[in-house]
Amino acid sequence: MSTIKHIRLKDYPYVTTTVTINREPIFKNSKAADTLLETILFGKRRRWYYLLSFVIMPDHIHLIVIPREKNISVCMKSIKGFSARQINELFSRIGSIWQEGFYDYILDSEEKVVNRIKYIEENPVRKGIVTYAEDYKYSSIKYRAETDFNLFF
Repeated sequence: MSTIKHIRLKDYPYVTTTVTINREPIFKNSKAADTLLETILFGKRRRWYYLLSFVIMPDHIHLIVIPREKNISVCMKSIKGFSARQINELFSRIGSIWQEGFYDYILDSEEKVVNRIKYIEENPVRKGIVTYAEDYKYSSIKYRAETDFNLFF
């Protein structure tokens, strides 16, 4: 069975979702979540992508990025690979922490971007982790100054 290729469009925001192997809640551990957060912000600082929104859930992440110096596939491979190596080192484990591949789609209007940002940032509320989105530590709502949100909105 062949793998579906990811469409690559320059200057469009992508929503991506990737899940841990067996939906293991690795990111319930704050050290693991902090490591992934730093990886996501590192990619933004390295100009791999513009970072509009993210949320780190116990067993998956959602991102909205606009690729810059890397295409979406390379961006996700970098985030997943680097975070897995760091988390494995931190917890003395081996192997991947992520399921193979990732889900993505392109947002082709400002309305879609805004709606998806709301969806992402409300995810911890919908899952019953917090009462208010602003209370969740691992969401772009807490890191506006470190994202590129204000460049676009």
